[in-house]
Amino acid sequence: MSKLNKFIQELKDIFGISLKSVFIYGSKALSDAKQPENDVDLMVITDTLSGEDIRKCSKASKDWIYEGRIFKRAVNPAPIFMSEKEWRNSADVYAMEYADIKANHRIIYGENLICDVSVDKEDLRLECELQTKNLLMRFRNHYLLYSGNTAELQKSIVPVTKTLNAVFKTVLRLKNIEVSMSPHENLNKVHEIFDINKKLYEQLLCAKEKYCRLKKQEAVEIADEIVFELQKLLGYINNL
Repeated sequence: MSKLNKFIQELKDIFGISLKSVFIYGSKALSDAKQPENDVDLMVITDTLSGEDIRKCSKASKDWIYEGRIFKRAVNPAPIFMSEKEWRNSADVYAMEYADIKANHRIIYGENLICDVSVDKEDLRLECELQTKNLLMRFRNHYLLYSGNTAELQKSIVPVTKTLNAVFKTVLRLKNIEVSMSPHENLNKVHEIFDINKKLYEQLLCAKEKYCRLKKQEAVEIADEIVFELQKLLGYINNL
């Protein structure tokens, strides 16, 4: 029995008919593998969800997340559990995430509870603005503390890219432009509609994908540019 099938069976044993749906979302939803086993984002939807239910799922969830008998290592993110009511009522506050799920998902067990959930464009724009503003504030604070420490600056620069890709995908959806699975293609599409510093974002993507390393002497210059670009991007999203 595959690791994923084992986890599903354990969930069925715990919840019975209360287990409504289990689905993969994100990049692994489009994987060629029939049953991907590593780095899989899973959502578990149940009829009701209590603290006792979460406690009962603890061991099965840990077995899904980790592998190895002595030296355990995480091979999957923690699965997300929601009640069906919570799932249906969260599309406004998690609009960006729901838009991604609707675009890329694979039902593994139970009902398709995705197709009848809609994402409002204004909710999408508001969360996109919030995520961009939070990213700017976090980066400013980190820069404030570590402006003289190039090693720490390097650590803070690369994670910016992951959030920016989510923001770029949302900008494209708000403009009714098809979103790609490739961050590079999404960057090119955003560059066509908005005056962003494409060279900077390409540097960040290259560093995130570990094809290149940001030089220490470049850290301050890049950090200055990130602050400027995030401020500019925030103004653009505010006016969408």
